[in-house]
Amino acid sequence: MILLKRLIYVVLLSVVLVALSGCPPINKMPVASNVRIIGQTISGQRVEGEYDYSDPEKDIEGASKYRWYRSENPDGTNLTVISQATSREYQLTFQDVGKYIYFEVTPIDIKGKVGDPAMSKASSIVVAGPSFEIVDTTVDKSSLGSVVVKGNNLGEINAFEVVLEFDAGYMTCTGIVQSLVGGLMITRQPEDNIIHVAIASLKEVDVQSTELLRIFFDILGKTGITEVIFTEYVSEGGVSFKTTVIPEVDELDLSDVGIIIVQ
Repeated sequence: MILLKRLIYVVLLSVVLVALSGCPPINKMPVASNVRIIGQTISGQRVEGEYDYSDPEKDIEGASKYRWYRSENPDGTNLTVISQATSREYQLTFQDVGKYIYFEVTPIDIKGKVGDPAMSKASSIVVAGPSFEIVDTTVDKSSLGSVVVKGNNLGEINAFEVVLEFDAGYMTCTGIVQSLVGGLMITRQPEDNIIHVAIASLKEVDVQSTELLRIFFDILGKTGITEVIFTEYVSEGGVSFKTTVIPEVDELDLSDVGIIIVQ
């Protein structure tokens, strides 16, 4: 009997010592569930990844990690990581057109415990949205060349503006711009490598796949491949000008990059 009492005493003492030692409980993994993509799957639009976060110890969420993927398949196979898309928001591009988008979250709690990655189902297929496009051109060195700007899926518009940036080592802008859709035109060249064209009073031109402008350049005799890109600039008065439809289409990125091959 005395031996049994001593054994019970030792066990109880061990339990008390363990409790007093402050041994931390096991931190269980947080969980991300109901992962989904919110927003219209139209190129140029922003979509957002959403999910439900939970933690067995009620720990709040820490710095969870995000990834976006694209695939030609709606069943989650043949996924390609979209580089630099590491936030909860993602702006769809023309590379996504005709493909499905996936959002993945790896939950992390405030203590740094990492949970298992969880992925959304496939988005609806991405379709082409409003855009401006530079028609790629091959020109001869030491000659007059041109860039054609085309609008896609803009709908009925009555005004737009285009700001192009180019490599002044390959060409200089002549200042000659031809509107292919009429209207009233104003051109400015705020810097040696930027041309700004604004067109108004178009009487609701329906732009689906339409060539809008032809801009002429003097080619300087340097051969190679150079980019011409849609860009923006801020005037000395603090006014921002960029490639856009007026009134501006909300939350759409109308930028693109074209090339000129000088040979």
